[in-house]
Amino acid sequence: MLSRVSTHSLYRFSLVLLLALFALLAACGQSSPTTTTGGSQPTPTPPVVNDYYGTPVVFPASPPQRIVSLVPSSSEILGALNLQNRVVGVDYYTAYPTALAKLPKVSDVNGKYNIEQIEILKPDLVLSYGGLTKQYDRQLQSLGLHVVDLPIAANLAQILQQTLVVGRLTFTQNAAQALVHQLQQQIDAIKKAVAGTTAPSVMMEVDDSAPGKPYVFGGGSYGDELLQDANGVNIFHSDSNNGGYPQVTDEAVIAANPQFIILTEDPAYGGDPAQAYKRPNWGGIEAVKMHQVYRINVNITQQAGPRLVEGLQCLAQLIHPHSFTGVLPAYCSGTV
Repeated sequence: MLSRVSTHSLYRFSLVLLLALFALLAACGQSSPTTTTGGSQPTPTPPVVNDYYGTPVVFPASPPQRIVSLVPSSSEILGALNLQNRVVGVDYYTAYPTALAKLPKVSDVNGKYNIEQIEILKPDLVLSYGGLTKQYDRQLQSLGLHVVDLPIAANLAQILQQTLVVGRLTFTQNAAQALVHQLQQQIDAIKKAVAGTTAPSVMMEVDDSAPGKPYVFGGGSYGDELLQDANGVNIFHSDSNNGGYPQVTDEAVIAANPQFIILTEDPAYGGDPAQAYKRPNWGGIEAVKMHQVYRINVNITQQAGPRLVEGLQCLAQLIHPHSFTGVLPAYCSGTV
């Protein structure tokens, strides 16, 4: 995860081969070791699933009916599993789906959570991700609340796995499996569409609120994997600093001379192609000369949820326009 002074950017951060998918299903108890008792049939024994802290996740004995989501990525998974009616509170930055965005907010713009409000909501499951709320997790647990802080997902495979874990936590395993199958089909179709094309060099920017020193998707990030799946070459693939989100320099960007520049942040944080064309000394970069600087909706590129597959679609279609029919989907340039 990006360690940023910008709280806004931090909380917006938030993706595959067939064998990997089989492994994911196994990790969520769909295919697992078995135990036998006497002459009875083998009984599936779900393997241990660990949370962000390396602690085994405790799965409830009955479906949770009052869920609080502390991060946007968890909210998106819950929405994708059609659990809107069971969610009673979300964090400040949850903006999708609309039904969840309208729910009571349990945090503010600075990422401060209202423990008392969460307690009043009487949740039987509190979901978080990547340790973003670790200073609050223990407080909530001390109140007797069931808190599950999902581990950081570094790639699409792990994001699909988290979807299955949330399905198991909420007793919606069938919906989760169907969703993962659908997402995998979309991933496969995108990869097939760009197979055999020439891979252009690409820079994917995460944040440019410090002019001249942008943060980018580097090696080990899911953005780097998105580029590989879209058949692009990440100019910062070899830089895995800052957990895969290195801060680089304009000089490094200029020297790498990418053919495409993809901005994934809000315009307020540098994600405005019109302004990117005006950055000092960028005029000689191939992407700038060829007018191949684009922005993709931050919510489908910087949140570790199911909609990252939409981000993959946008990325692949932007850098390989001739491999796809139809116009670029509206969600690519959306704001939610």
